[in-house]
Amino acid sequence: MLGLLLLQGMSTPARAGSSVQLFKDDGAPRFSFYLACVSKTVQCEIIEQMFGHWADDRQVTVHSLTPDEAARFPADPVSPSADTPYLITVRYAPEMASVSNSLDAGSSGLPIVSYVANVRVFDTSSGKLVKSMTWHQERMADRDHGSANPYLEAQVRDFLKHLDPSYKPAAS
Repeated sequence: MLGLLLLQGMSTPARAGSSVQLFKDDGAPRFSFYLACVSKTVQCEIIEQMFGHWADDRQVTVHSLTPDEAARFPADPVSPSADTPYLITVRYAPEMASVSNSLDAGSSGLPIVSYVANVRVFDTSSGKLVKSMTWHQERMADRDHGSANPYLEAQVRDFLKHLDPSYKPAAS
């Protein structure tokens, strides 16, 4: 339990780096984007919709992949647009779990919402892997809050701030 509390809110930072400029100076994307959502406890349609808001704001087309399709990159890549220098694959794995308190029979702790995102950036001209990044975040949910969606949305935003640091969500 102490380990879980220490990990709460921790994420593994990584940067796209100066060698990979994902957006043009005018904000236009320089990549094709492929998303594979994998979860046993979260409906991926919800996550894909959350990514869709970012994609609409940033004029990015999100191509959904099955986990098997994502695993085949770069051996069997989807043909990216010829006018984009990069192809990005994201394996996004959100999960929700309830932590049981083994000291108190029958009781359960607060729910935990987490994600792990594995990102691979490929050069479209050579097909070579240019960058590989992983991010993780885990948060203890507030029992009184009700819905997990705000937590899931916050974690998608957390991921996007790493991938696209200049992104500012449109006002709803």
